Formats: sequence, structure tokens, C-alpha cells
Amino acid sequence: MLGSSHNIDPSFVNNLPLNLRDPASALIRVVSLKDMLKMRQDPSCHFLHGDFQLTNAQWQTALNAAILTKVSYFEIEIGFPNVYINKLFKIASYAYGLPNKPAPVLYQAMIHEHHQMAAWIKKALLIQQQNLRRSQTREAGNN
Repeated sequence: MLGSSHNIDPSFVNNLPLNLRDPASALIRVVSLKDMLKMRQDPSCHFLHGDFQLTNAQWQTALNAAILTKVSYFEIEIGFPNVYINKLFKIASYAYGLPNKPAPVLYQAMIHEHHQMAAWIKKALLIQQQNLRRSQTREAGNN
């Protein structure tokens, strides 16, 4: 189980079969989100292959859980660029098996089983709206 020092959603790792939890936790501890996405695209670049004997499908499952957990690390606050929020939504949708689905669809898919991540998505959507309003207010003030 993951530590509680970060405000993250541990449900993705906790819902994995026991034999996949340690590999997913290792990925979270030592691999950046960027590198996890590279690993997801090219399974041959797994440097942890020697430490854990998993099939490619098992690695993909562990990676998806690790990616979703890493996304939940991000603290979205007013001013966090909407373009980056959208990128995080895309990454989460992809890892959750809902590629190219909008954030509200992802929210609905997660609300029961992954309520912390659903709350993260909801907050990020609200922040996006606030950012947009701030931007529009600034533009109106400059005219």
C-alpha cells in the first residue's frame, strides 16, 4: 500500500491483484509520469522487468494504475494552465481505458470505485472554468 504523505488516490494500486501491487508501487516511487507514458508506448523499455516477472499485459495493468496514481499527485489550483489540465485528463482517460473521452465521462466512470480521483477531476474542471472566467475578465478589462 502507498504511503499517505501525498494527497493521492491509492485505489488504483489497491484494486490491483496482489502480484501487481509491488511493481505498480515501484513504478510510482522511481519513474516519472513522462517515462511511464514512454513505457506504456514501448513495453521493451521497462527497466524493472528483471525485478518482477510479469507478462506484458500485467505490466500494462500495473503501468495504468501507476499512471493514474501519478496523475492524482498533481495539485490543481487556480492559475494552473488549462492546457496542462486537459493533458492530464487525456492521460487519465487513456490509462483508464477511455481514450479520447471528455473529462465528464471519465468522472462518471470513476465516481463509485475511485471517488478520490473523481473528486480530483471535478475540482480540475471547476478550476478550468475559473481560469477561463479570469482570462475573460482580464481581456474585458484590457478593452
